[in-house]
Amino acid sequence: MTDASRITGRHACAAAVLGPALLAVLCYANSLRNGYAIDDEPILAANPVVHGLGNLHGVLLGSYWPGAHSLWRPVTLLSLAAQWAVHGNAPAAFHAANVLMHAIAAALVAVLLLRLKAGPWAAGLAAALFATHPVHVEAVSNVIGRGDVLAGDFYLAACVIYLGAPRLSAGRMAAIAAMMALALGSKEMAVTLPAALVLLDALRSRGENEAGIVALVRRNLPVTGVLAGVVLVYVLVRRAVLHGVLGDAGAAFLSDLGGGERMALAARLWPEYLRLLLWPADLSAEWGPSTLNVPAWGDASVWLSLLLAAGLVVVAVYTWNRQRWVSVAVLWLAATVFPVSQIPFPVGVLVAERTLYIPSVALAFLFPPLVAAVGREPADTRRLALGAAAVLVALAAARTWMRTPVWRSSAAVFDSLVAEHPEVWRVDWRAAELLTMAGRGDEALPYWDGALAKTRHAYPRMLEQYSRWMLLAGQPRRAAAAAAGGLVHYPGAPVLELYLSIARFDQGDYRGAIATAGQAYRHASPGAGVAPEARHVQALAYDALGLRDSARAVNDAALRDAGWSRRAVGWYHAARLEALAGDTAAARVALERARERAAPPFRPALTLAPLPRVTHPALRGWVEWAPDGRVAGLRDIGPRVRAEEAVAAGGAPR
Repeated sequence: MTDASRITGRHACAAAVLGPALLAVLCYANSLRNGYAIDDEPILAANPVVHGLGNLHGVLLGSYWPGAHSLWRPVTLLSLAAQWAVHGNAPAAFHAANVLMHAIAAALVAVLLLRLKAGPWAAGLAAALFATHPVHVEAVSNVIGRGDVLAGDFYLAACVIYLGAPRLSAGRMAAIAAMMALALGSKEMAVTLPAALVLLDALRSRGENEAGIVALVRRNLPVTGVLAGVVLVYVLVRRAVLHGVLGDAGAAFLSDLGGGERMALAARLWPEYLRLLLWPADLSAEWGPSTLNVPAWGDASVWLSLLLAAGLVVVAVYTWNRQRWVSVAVLWLAATVFPVSQIPFPVGVLVAERTLYIPSVALAFLFPPLVAAVGREPADTRRLALGAAAVLVALAAARTWMRTPVWRSSAAVFDSLVAEHPEVWRVDWRAAELLTMAGRGDEALPYWDGALAKTRHAYPRMLEQYSRWMLLAGQPRRAAAAAAGGLVHYPGAPVLELYLSIARFDQGDYRGAIATAGQAYRHASPGAGVAPEARHVQALAYDALGLRDSARAVNDAALRDAGWSRRAVGWYHAARLEALAGDTAAARVALERARERAAPPFRPALTLAPLPRVTHPALRGWVEWAPDGRVAGLRDIGPRVRAEEAVAAGGAPR
């Protein structure tokens, strides 16, 4: 090869690497106008743990989801905390970092193919499609999608290091192990890296006569052994942090599926992965019920999906020795999507576009044989193919550019769901919230019921909100049913236990309220507001049973919590208890403290003449209260519920 051809080759390789990276930046430039959306709010905007580097213990050894034992992603949280320490609350800066990380991933895809001797054209086109693919919008344009992008960067970096030389030195082995540890700390999808390395070795050795599966596995035993050790350490630390390997990250409406049901679901989801990768015209922030539902084995969709999966297996086997790029593309997709396939365990979603970030690299392996085949055609055909490839990338970039603003805010995401997938359960939930807050609680009930039914009464945050609002509406029976149903899926959830105890108190089951509030207190995280509220429920229930000494002891314990003592209700109950005990002076002191802590409009309602009943709304004080114990927008739920109950009982609606 001449010096000129070497220079030309280097320039072509540089263009194949840098061009897609630049394209990624341009394609997602409009994401810098986005704010925080959906999970960005609880995990970043409202999470003091990541507001700087002052709480590294919480960042590195805390749960990814605040207040829950749900997921452990310390590298992702550390990146957020480090950025916040530099520039504070600046959504544009977080989005810019996501775009930069995505550009790095696109460049790594090109480097990966170049190291597999794919050629600059194939590497550049494959990386350009990766850079612009619309299925990546959720991962790149939503700040919390960073976990997928970061994991992809470290995952691809490990692959590139692995392909750097035929034999792995100790230093290269350590670098791969470090990349895997960082990828796992970003997102759990990286657990598939050992399988990916074996597949890459199969591609690298595709021209060898002795490149069988057994030989591939045998010569990769050292690196897979090291990576298995990394996974073991990761699992042990994760178990300590989350009090279990899986934590409580699975979707509750999938958690009680049997093995056979999960297999049917996994089969049904295969076409969705392929469709999103090959035809991403229809995208959604949520693919849960009823856009996708859990199928039964009798559904035709399951058997058609199995037929498709069998076809892919045949393709992988047939092309292994004939066109290994295609075989590895199929196997890469199967291996990397396995953790979220519902087969090993239920995960938090049915399908999520962000989880296809690493699996989408499978498409890149289809470009080398396509480019090689086109290269053997006449010049006119080559020009036509190049034009088609440019149109494909341009269409992908345009779809991505138009999709990115969907993630500018939570409201924008919900607006897109209403427009594109109004049948999804989150639309029912959002409609219920908006109608309730607009003072149209009776109209909200059917939407609440729809959302609960679609998720099989098992989405914890929605159940918490529904239970709370039903308590405000004076519907403890509905609140109790929702909270108890949630506890079937999430035993020991302190907020649901608290609301169940309140509902039992409101129904006159005082002993049940004491027992359930005790469970909420025991399960509450230290320093959480649930613990003193649970004590308060117990104190009122003891009071209702006439056990005044127990009520005073428990109420005094609740008031020792600094946060609870700043609220009025505990002091108002103390005033009632002191008045019942005949200590007028102590009652006046407690009453004055309650009045100091109450909002001015409510202070006149705090009085000991007459002595408040134990069920008085100001004394109960579960939440923000109005004189009748409820809030605007919820008062009209009562008549609607009574009418429904009358119809259900066979009577006429009132």
